[in-house]
Amino acid sequence: MKSFQVVDSLFFDLDGTLTDLGTRWWMPFFRAVDKLKPDHDREQRQIAFEKVLDRVMGTEMSSSKLLILNIFFKAIKDSEMSFFDAIRAIRLVRKDPLAFKELVPLDGVKEVLETLHSRGYKLALVTSAGDKTVNRAKAKLDILNEFDVIVTRNTVKRIKPYPEPILYACEKLNKHPNTCVMIGDFPQDIQAGKQAGTKTVAILGVNGKYTKERLRKLEPDVTLNSIGELLPIFLGPPEFSKI
Repeated sequence: MKSFQVVDSLFFDLDGTLTDLGTRWWMPFFRAVDKLKPDHDREQRQIAFEKVLDRVMGTEMSSSKLLILNIFFKAIKDSEMSFFDAIRAIRLVRKDPLAFKELVPLDGVKEVLETLHSRGYKLALVTSAGDKTVNRAKAKLDILNEFDVIVTRNTVKRIKPYPEPILYACEKLNKHPNTCVMIGDFPQDIQAGKQAGTKTVAILGVNGKYTKERLRKLEPDVTLNSIGELLPIFLGPPEFSKI
């Protein structure tokens, strides 16, 4: 694709792009609800999930702890559970050793990243997750240890959808934004990329039916169904292709 001919650096989101968003974020809530209400209406739970996802897409996610608590309470309300059930559910989540900590790489991610790395691209992780989460991700996805730059919520003052983390990555790589691409699955990724001046790639993934319309309105340069579709597009940076 002509618009990507000058690209030599690829910036990746983490949750939902490289690792399974549901395992880390939604499943602790579902496990708590299932323990409290084993006969709970699964359709109502799905409705609550979709509302949670919509709220996450519409927030700046600037305060993770308050965000989790706020969204959790609203999800309990959407599930038609009482305030006391919400308190009990929070206690269950707090006791859950995997709550917001379990990271599962998406199918094909390791192979795609290794291929892009071998083709000569600079790789950066630009995530709103914290350092502890990224360290756990490195243990599950060792190719992250080969990334040239990693930017977390602990690195910068303002995270996506603000452009600061992307511009920070550009500065560290000594790259102009127009030679970089922000790749992610949420509106915040595309908004941040556009504000920073990079090209943008939206990956729909498993949550595509919920995110597709919001992503479409932001007009990313390319919208893909899965991360594997990056390989036919990014065959190597300009200097690499001349070798």
